[in-house]
Amino acid sequence: MPSAYDIRSSAWKKIKEGGLLPALAGFAILFLLGTLADVVLSRVGVKLGLIAEIPLDEFMQLLGFYVDDEMAKGLAKYTVPYPTYGYMAFIVGVQAMWNGILSFGGAVLSISVMRGGPTAFQAMSGFRWPFRTAVLGALRTLLIAFWSLLLIIPGFYAAYSYRMAFYLLADHPDWSSWKALQESKRLMYGHRWRLACLDASFIGWFLLVGVTQGLAGIFVAPYYATANAAFYEDLLDRTADGEA
Repeated sequence: MPSAYDIRSSAWKKIKEGGLLPALAGFAILFLLGTLADVVLSRVGVKLGLIAEIPLDEFMQLLGFYVDDEMAKGLAKYTVPYPTYGYMAFIVGVQAMWNGILSFGGAVLSISVMRGGPTAFQAMSGFRWPFRTAVLGALRTLLIAFWSLLLIIPGFYAAYSYRMAFYLLADHPDWSSWKALQESKRLMYGHRWRLACLDASFIGWFLLVGVTQGLAGIFVAPYYATANAAFYEDLLDRTADGEA
């Protein structure tokens, strides 16, 4: 059974064989679309009155800072935007659907890197089936959130169970969002720990992204997505061979 190193090596080999530039360009498009969504959602939140204005002294206290009476008098003259619970629900719901559309594009592109012939505009594939991919994003987020409410471990279990849903939908765009989730859970049976090990092998790369304030993510994001696609390909091979 291939190790995390083997999976990453397989992904890196495909990237070097001609997938680097399309992957970089495609994930740059996804990053820009994600950033644009953040800006638009913030503006919509203000328009709908979902972002409240509260006195600066109250805001400081919410952050855990001690504010005495003298300071409070001076700070109360100023206000800062503060998201309401309604805004948070709005953001989580809409972003989950938007991220579903973008995640599908990332899955299509990374699978193409593994199979040959990727193009940057495959990152836009989610817009061919916006409803189905948005619903998948929302359902996956809700299921993970639900299991996370019980305990941390069930939340992680659910996150790994449904990780392959977008890759499966990329191969079977006629499937419903729910079927993609259920098939992902079936496909991941007995392989969750292997995928967790693959994630752990990227810790150094994730730290590099943090140290460079996200700059390294330009390369790490397509590399990580392609490694996940390589893992998906390995699962498909094992299923075809009748292995557990």
